[in-house]
This record gives sequence, structure tokens and C-alpha cells, in this order.
Amino acid sequence: MHKVVYANSGVTVEDVADGQTLLSVSVRRRIPHHHQCGGQARCTTCRVQVLDGASHLSPLNPWEQEVAKKRGWDDYTRLGCQIKIHGDVVVRLLVDNPQDIIVLDLDELQGAGPGEGKEIQAAVLFADIRNFTTFAEQNLPYDVVHMLNQHFATVAEPILNNNGFVDKYVGDGILAVFGVRQESAEITCRNAVRAALLMQDAANRLRPLFDRSFNLSLRVGIGVHFGPAILGRMGHPGKRQVTVIGDTVNMASRIECLTKDIDADILLSQEVVQRLAGALRLGAAIDAPIKGRSVNTLLYPCEGFSEPDTVYLVQKSFERLSGQVMDFGARFYGLLFEANPELRQHFKHDLTVQTKMLMSMLSSLVKGLNRLPEIEGGLRELGKRHSRDYKTARMDYDKVARALLKTLEEFLGDEFTPEIHQAWAAVYGRVVAVMIEASDELMIDP
Repeated sequence: MHKVVYANSGVTVEDVADGQTLLSVSVRRRIPHHHQCGGQARCTTCRVQVLDGASHLSPLNPWEQEVAKKRGWDDYTRLGCQIKIHGDVVVRLLVDNPQDIIVLDLDELQGAGPGEGKEIQAAVLFADIRNFTTFAEQNLPYDVVHMLNQHFATVAEPILNNNGFVDKYVGDGILAVFGVRQESAEITCRNAVRAALLMQDAANRLRPLFDRSFNLSLRVGIGVHFGPAILGRMGHPGKRQVTVIGDTVNMASRIECLTKDIDADILLSQEVVQRLAGALRLGAAIDAPIKGRSVNTLLYPCEGFSEPDTVYLVQKSFERLSGQVMDFGARFYGLLFEANPELRQHFKHDLTVQTKMLMSMLSSLVKGLNRLPEIEGGLRELGKRHSRDYKTARMDYDKVARALLKTLEEFLGDEFTPEIHQAWAAVYGRVVAVMIEASDELMIDP
């Protein structure tokens, strides 16, 4: 038996049989370990850094060799789904959230040479806190930093969950870019607008807390523009970072500056609106002068989507559960077993651990709604595992659906609208369809 130490969490697994893959160890011990493709070496989200014991791992197979060469990996960056363990090792998981995936992909795929860059079509979002200068002047520096960290931690989540890249923080402002993974213009703009709406929801949730703690009525202005930008690794050779530059970035910043004068929470440029024709609820167009431009620009206050947006509704409602995730998970299992006591026998692990795993999986799913094709492999493996190890039947998925929706209704109360019910049911249905298809294939070809 060998020992695997996970440096991120400090967890140690001491009963690892020779020849197991690292990913299988993580799955068996319920250690959150991203593997969007299901451990088929078709993605790199399970990548790890080997801190000690590299000689105790299997050599690179052809799949790993190809990935490592393409990405420029060193000898200590490996795919968790491919490395087999033949001795004690210490590893660090490199992917912990959607931002990690994007940052590592950009850093690796931009090439190692200095000054490399490429032009992309991007939606650039700039957000800023209203009247922050006055607040900063009237409060102690540590309080200002504490408040900003709370604010950024909350409003950045919608960006990361919608395939956005947090480029930088500028004082109390945040600059985000969408389209760095070369999505279509429509998807890029929809992701940016969805993130903007969710950021305003997040600010609304923080406002009572900031009123009490800092005497600050938190209000955020957001500007979004779409156009060409240069993406590259820039800066001093000792400290380069992936960033975007160009007129599109400047326009987003200047549009945001106008939100205060126009008294709009979210302002979109005509370039964004054109790519989402009919999809948005908009205020009257404003013919506004833009600093540095000789002609005025049409801007549109945005109030939401004209038709229910499934991803927006699921992400918005899930954020309402923040701070209650363990209570939510415990109540879900309570309702599930109360209505279906025969299912309790399938859950032999400590329910506290099981609840943590459930909420981690649910969180990953919500964050990955924009990347369902990428996480399909992981869902298929989950479906096979449920069929093989737990003998899960199709009717069991319906029982889980009823318990999940009932738990959501209890925790969201009046906010659990028919639209949100339909959105969660649709997402759950898509996920379960993939899992059932995989389990059916397992029965045909075990």
C-alpha cells in the first residue's frame, strides 16, 4: 500500500493499492478533483503538480506526451487520470475553479515567447463602485481593504461562472473579459450580460451588510462593450500576465463612467445589443458622447432578459443558498430518505462527507452550465458508477429530482418561481439524460 498526500487540503490517503490512477484515488475518497472529460485524457482539468515522489509514478504514456509537448509542461505537471501510483507521492491539484481552467489554458496556449499576442473578438465588462472615493476617505485603510475583498469575492463569481476572465482589479473597479475561449459573438455577449445581471444581484445581497457595517449604500455601475482586442502576455520579463488591451477595453471603461450620469446600473453598447437582438429587456436608447470619440454612441440600459434564461435563473437561485450549503444538503437527504427509505442503503458513507460531496458536485455543475459539452465525460462516468456500484434505476433519478426541487422550494420560499422551477428541472433533465445514456451503454457493453 502507498500513500498520497494532497498538498492543497492536507488530506492524506494511506491505503492506495499499487497501480491505481491518482484520479481513481480522488474519486474513491471523495476528494474534489476536476475531470471534465471523465478521465479519458481529452481535457487537462485533472492536471496536478507532483511535489515529491515523481519517480514513484508511471512514465508518460503517448496521450500525456502529446499534451505535455503541446502545452509546454515541465516534468512535474501530469494528468491525474493517466498517472499510476507505485509509491508514496505528494501532489497539488492545479484546477480548483473555472478561473483556474481559463488562466492555465491561456498561460499555456499563448506560447512561451515574450510579446506573443493575438486579436480576439471580446466582450469587455468594467464595473465600479459608486462614490467609493468618499467612502475610502472616511474609513480606516484596513476596513476599506476588508470591504473590497468581500465585494470582489462576491461579484467576481458570476464572471467566473460564465466563462469570463478576471483581467485585473483597478482600485474599486473590476475588469473582465469574455470570449477568450473563442466562443461565438452571441454566446460571448450573452455570457457578459448574464454576468452583469448576476453581479447586480450580488451587490443587492451585500447592500444591507455594507449599510450596517460600513455605512455604505453599495451601488455598482457596469459597462459592457463588444469588439476586437489584443490578448497577450505582457509586462516586465520577471512578471508577465495575460491581459487584453485595445479600444474595446477603453470603451467599456468609458461606458461604465456614464452609468452614474445616466442613472443606469448596467449600460450596454450598441455592439452588444446587436448580437442579442430581441433577447434583452432594454431601456430607451441614449445617444451619448464618449470621451475621445468625435461622434456619439448609442447606449442601452439593460434590465434583464426578455425570455427566461435557464443558466441565469439557476445561477441566481443557487447563489441564494450561499452560506447554507450544508443545511441545504442535509435537508435534501432528509426529504429523499423520508419519501424513499429504500434508498438509504445506497449511502454507506458518513452523510456529512456525502453532503459535502453532493454540494461540491452541485456547485461544479452550476459553474459548468456554460460548458456542459466539456463536462459531459465526467457526467457519463458518474452515470456508469451509479449504475455499476449503486444499481441506480431510472425511477431513482425521478425520486432525486422531486427531493431536490422540494428542497429548493423550502430554501428559496417566495423566490422559487415557476420559471426557476422549470429552469432547475430542465438542467437536471439534461444532466440525467447523459448519465442514463452512459449507464445504458454499460449494460450493453460492460
